[in-house]
Amino acid sequence: MTGREIKKDIKLIALDLDGTTFNSQKEITPHTCEVISNIIEKGVVVVPATGRPKALIPEQLFNIEGIRYILTSNGASITDLKTEKPVYEALMEIEHLSETVDILKTKNLHLEFFYDGNVYCDESAKASSKRILEKYPNLKMMMGRTIFLKDLYQRFHKDPFPIEKLNLFFEDPEVKKQVIEEFRWKDWWDITSAVPENLEIVSKEAQKGKTLLKLADLLGIKQEETMAIGDSGNDLNMLSAVGTAVAMGNALPEVKEISDFITKSNDEDGVAYAIQTMVSRD
Repeated sequence: MTGREIKKDIKLIALDLDGTTFNSQKEITPHTCEVISNIIEKGVVVVPATGRPKALIPEQLFNIEGIRYILTSNGASITDLKTEKPVYEALMEIEHLSETVDILKTKNLHLEFFYDGNVYCDESAKASSKRILEKYPNLKMMMGRTIFLKDLYQRFHKDPFPIEKLNLFFEDPEVKKQVIEEFRWKDWWDITSAVPENLEIVSKEAQKGKTLLKLADLLGIKQEETMAIGDSGNDLNMLSAVGTAVAMGNALPEVKEISDFITKSNDEDGVAYAIQTMVSRD
């Protein structure tokens, strides 16, 4: 461990899911569930903060008593689970969206639309979905429950609508580099990555950090009373925004570099350890 083990008065904790709250088997251990439940009972707001849409969040997480808000699609939406309605959204702007989709359609990649908590693909993407899952079986949970629609691209081009996120998966890493370079100079979107095989394109306002502080403000919680725990590149702005940043033991080096504390890995109940070590709610 690095960083000083000091108890802090934390009122809101944001938890990344993949590589953080979920272990390598994509499960939350009973111990971690218990620690999360206990800290919620003591009055701390716990917010799952993920790149996934609502439809891809495992039921196990919703079963934790007291979780009311979820931050999804890299900060594009915060949903109040009590009302099942968004309390904040930062959707992709219509301007440049059709052109972006047209550019991506020409690339050898798998394109997903995150909209209204679900994942949509054109029917033509079924083949690429199958190939990617065969090559990268670890992506099964991230690519599950996809809704395939006929002529999705034509329908979208005719009547574009703001969406939460464009999610891309690549069979060839060189194509990923091409996409990054293509959009770097356009400066339309925020582009990040959760795993080496993907890119995530969202509105510049849809960042975990910005959205989390929006929720904190709505709840009357100060920035210095917030904490976040994460492991990957799409957690960097969230960790930079909060009062206390915690990196998982399995986090990327750049995530550890900006964090106040490094906890245990996701296979060692690192989230539970961080909460028990850092959060004072006596």
